[in-house]
Amino acid sequence: MKEQHIQPRVVFVSTAIGVLLFVAAFFGLETYLPSQDVVGSDSQGYAKNYGYVASGAKSSSPAFTTKGVPDDAMLLFGSSELSTPASIIPEVPAMVFGFGNYGVNLAYVGEAYDQSLWQSIAVGAYAEHTQNKKIAIIVSPGWFEDGGLDNETFKLRFSYNLYRQFCKNPQISQANKDYVAKRLAEQGIDDTTINAGLGNTPVDWVNDFVLGAMNDLQIRKDLKDIRPLGIEEADVDGDMNAETYPFAELREEALGEAEIASTNNDWGMEDNYYTENVADNYDRLKGLRADQTFSQTPEYADFSHLLQICKEAGLEPLVIISPLHGPFNDHVGISEETRKQCYDHIKAICENEGVQMADFTDREYEKYFLFDTVHFGWTGWVDVEEAIYDFVNQAQE
Repeated sequence: MKEQHIQPRVVFVSTAIGVLLFVAAFFGLETYLPSQDVVGSDSQGYAKNYGYVASGAKSSSPAFTTKGVPDDAMLLFGSSELSTPASIIPEVPAMVFGFGNYGVNLAYVGEAYDQSLWQSIAVGAYAEHTQNKKIAIIVSPGWFEDGGLDNETFKLRFSYNLYRQFCKNPQISQANKDYVAKRLAEQGIDDTTINAGLGNTPVDWVNDFVLGAMNDLQIRKDLKDIRPLGIEEADVDGDMNAETYPFAELREEALGEAEIASTNNDWGMEDNYYTENVADNYDRLKGLRADQTFSQTPEYADFSHLLQICKEAGLEPLVIISPLHGPFNDHVGISEETRKQCYDHIKAICENEGVQMADFTDREYEKYFLFDTVHFGWTGWVDVEEAIYDFVNQAQE
């Protein structure tokens, strides 16, 4: 690995610029963290809970994320499904766990296009910040499409703040740090940035100092928009509790809401989604993706290393495996057998690494489990929440 990254350059030569960035980045650092008047004391609980805010800026700051949630909050790593609006699917965790006192608190980490490589870095960065060492990871089979995530999209999602904390985590093996560095180079991250995180030379230390300060400034600026979005403590329903968690009732309600929201198609998709994305393209979509094999991708290796990093970092993951939409994928030409091979590969990696799974891949033909082609729908979220609830409460048995 070191042989591949032996010519780092200094990002800025001017010492004065570095000093100014240091002052700007660290003077008043607490201004972007949830302050004491927002968080409240341990005995009183949190006045605002930022756990259910889906944001790239928030996810890039373990300090903000973990200070803005209760101490027992469990990290939920995911992708675009974390942004599913409650106005479309009222069963999202923000509404169920966030507004119900069920003894389960979550902290969203991730946004659209954050896949296994990004999550590997985030897991290593968050491990020393979270008190709850149980985590959940939502894995979408769509990540494993041939070719993997394109470089430009990955670079938009890359967070140097997370990467430098990942590299500084002494629990992560050098082998896994080297693997991540290699994959970052393949995804188009420049050698200077990669080496700055690894910190093998004095030049790397200078670059890390400057890049870290710059990234911190940007995160602090972006977090200003996050501060108003937390759930107010007073809004939480205190009458419900873990002993009376009404999963069966929630599922019945979800079915009723789904029937109202999905009326113009037989696939159980939300009406507006179907109209805007499927109906007008129905004939064009038929057989369009028949050449997709879900085999020519680095994502499987990334996922395996993600689970290894969890183990090294002392985290116990629950891997939640989402299904693809069966009828839709039949229509576009991705066969049931192709999808099964993808599912089996994901599950084999989980079994090899000895992690728990909440496997929903047998639900791809269940109406209303997804609300579009890939994201959990009305009943899907209820079942995911039940799996999370069971996983959280194993620690209490």
